[in-house]
Amino acid sequence: MTDFEHLYKPAQKEIWTGRVDDLHDPDAYRWHQLMQFLDLRKPLQKERKLSFCFLGFKSDEGVKRNLGRPGAKQGPDSIRKQLANLPSYFNSDVNLFDAGNILCENNLEQSQELLAEAVYKLLQAEMFPVLLGGGHEIAFGHYLGLHRFFKERGEPLPAIVNLDAHFDLRPWHNGISSGTMFSQIADMNRKNGEPFRYLVLGIQQSANTKSLFNRANHLGAQYVLCKAMRNKPLEDTFHKIDAFAKGGKTYLTVCTDVFSSAIAPGVSAPQPFGMFPETGLRLIKHVARNTHLVSFDIAEVAPRFDDDEQTAKLASVLIFALLNTLYKPDVNLIL
Repeated sequence: MTDFEHLYKPAQKEIWTGRVDDLHDPDAYRWHQLMQFLDLRKPLQKERKLSFCFLGFKSDEGVKRNLGRPGAKQGPDSIRKQLANLPSYFNSDVNLFDAGNILCENNLEQSQELLAEAVYKLLQAEMFPVLLGGGHEIAFGHYLGLHRFFKERGEPLPAIVNLDAHFDLRPWHNGISSGTMFSQIADMNRKNGEPFRYLVLGIQQSANTKSLFNRANHLGAQYVLCKAMRNKPLEDTFHKIDAFAKGGKTYLTVCTDVFSSAIAPGVSAPQPFGMFPETGLRLIKHVARNTHLVSFDIAEVAPRFDDDEQTAKLASVLIFALLNTLYKPDVNLIL
């Protein structure tokens, strides 16, 4: 609880502001009019409605250690500002919560442990966590929380689906970073006698060494190159996702550097030949519709490089599509 006192900040209500078209017509509401606020220092009640809960991870430390461009620490609030004005397609049977931010001052390992505790609390309260990065080091703390929750329940661990230009499977014996998370998870699961199920969509050959490809193959990780999705029908990748997940639980993580830098300039490692937004959107909706998705995060939105907030806007629209798909998977909205 002590860590929560100095590395946790409850939600700032003033971030959730925007246009108000009507104060009484729910069909005219926007997300900021629905938002409720949680303090993770207090006990949470189990939710009976479908409940999505936002939680930020304000960290640049993993990116700095990975020699990337820092700036993602301000990403969670930048994304929130874009989410606030989104139109609501939810009925009264959905709750939206904001649980604030986990902070990382210097000790990344400590902040990841605290993030794991926060994720665990949300899952216990039967909420769907929507985590906002921060660097992609968010993924290790996120997975630790998922691991604890499902192990205690005696249920299979969720498989990991990652939209990313990078494997993030670097060795971590000299320290952890935003490039080591899935290597850490693989080693932890192997030590515990548990499977490492990892699928990466959007890999760039120019962003990964031959050694990393070898490491991925050695660990049994699956991947699809970005150029393969551009040159072949996306249905091929859908089939791969379905075979990988087999209808089981999944955890979806998105690193915004998977997208073309023309669309997503505000990232640590821009990709000129990255994925187009329509492709990412279709992949995310497919995972939401065709697997048992239990948690989600999006990482590496860096406002200091984000011209006209393009990347934060992209992140918000992807979250909009994801939550609406989880809410009504059989309804095809505009996106």
